[in-house]
Amino acid sequence: MRCLVVVLVLLVAGCGSEAPGSLPNAQSAEPQTAELDWLESYPAAGRRLTFGVDRLEVTASGWSASVSIENGTEIPFALGKEPLQLAFGLMLFEDGKLETLDEDARNGRLPPLREAVEIEPPPPDVLAPAQTWRATISGSGSLADDAYVRVSFGTLVAETEPPDGILPTVIWITDKAYQL
Repeated sequence: MRCLVVVLVLLVAGCGSEAPGSLPNAQSAEPQTAELDWLESYPAAGRRLTFGVDRLEVTASGWSASVSIENGTEIPFALGKEPLQLAFGLMLFEDGKLETLDEDARNGRLPPLREAVEIEPPPPDVLAPAQTWRATISGSGSLADDAYVRVSFGTLVAETEPPDGILPTVIWITDKAYQL
């Protein structure tokens, strides 16, 4: 299981900076659309948060992704209360291996977040139990050809004591990756 506390610290610390694992001087990916239909749960069993990525679109000038978060727990999670803490966007990796994501997170080598500049509709202040929020996130700038894209969700903060297996602060970076 990935260490979300490490991911949170490193993601916030690494925003906007060049990371050792980033893809400098790469050729831009061609425009493309991918129907992904990804669903990932945290934790893997029991009451959980479910993160979805339905579609990814890459254009000559940017990208967009159709995403969702379902709160399958019994507690509310603050989501949009602190807009400066939002960590929605894409991360580009040299390979699609989950082991690489885990190792990069542990060793402080996560690539910079390609932050979403638009989120429509915006996240609710609080994601209540049994509530699902769906949105399109988008950003500008080209993406490196042949890079592996992962989607970042967050920050979700438990409003009360979280269930077993869930940390009080969650930023989720997808286990799955899509190669451009």
